[in-house]
Amino acid sequence: MKKLFKLFMLTVLLVLAAACGTSKTEQAKDNKVYVIGTNAEYPPFEYLENDQVCGLDADIISAIAQKLNIQYKWSNTNFDGLIPALQTKKMDVVIAGMSITPERAKAVNFSIPYLSSNVAFIANKNKPINSIEELENKNFGAELGTTKEAAARKIKGATVTPFSSNTGALVALKSSKIDAIVLDESVAVKFVENNPELMLVGTLEGEPKAIAFNKDDTELMEKFNKALQELIDDGTIQKLREKYGV
Repeated sequence: MKKLFKLFMLTVLLVLAAACGTSKTEQAKDNKVYVIGTNAEYPPFEYLENDQVCGLDADIISAIAQKLNIQYKWSNTNFDGLIPALQTKKMDVVIAGMSITPERAKAVNFSIPYLSSNVAFIANKNKPINSIEELENKNFGAELGTTKEAAARKIKGATVTPFSSNTGALVALKSSKIDAIVLDESVAVKFVENNPELMLVGTLEGEPKAIAFNKDDTELMEKFNKALQELIDDGTIQKLREKYGV
């Protein structure tokens, strides 16, 4: 009986030890602070307010983090630096109104899309461009490394000046150094609302937007996909789109 009792106690201790080990591992995972990369110069997707990242993408990350019970912090940088930072694992996730393209998909993995946004052109009212057809042979400003830069280059006779930020492009447009800026439609609408001297020229069909991950982080992407799909299915994403007019 004593031998049986000792064997029983040994088994209990081994089980408890294993359970404690699992608990510590899970706690360590929960304590990881994920670095979320963005370019907070792209309202309503992301922008700074009192030094805090706000906007549609910020609210989406907040909702996903609540579902996954994870902690995160923001890393704000130029748009063309986001994918390199993701590839070198300086960031865990990137959300920046980023469109899915075949070229980008070779460098990073993308989540399921959370929306699709048209491409829009804005110009100065004192140098009006009244239609998409009038965009030929114009000088465009676009944020470096974006699909908007690529869209502008497809226009006949276009000259494209890349900028490290849309703010720089806006300054150039106001000073008539360029003829128009190419942006996401929702961003263009915000720019026109906040700058009454500007006008919306027109729009072209855009691409779907998604969250980007390092090619090695398929497990993290799958977790985000599950949470994102739930947010789409329960109407949260639609409510956020309505909140930000996207």
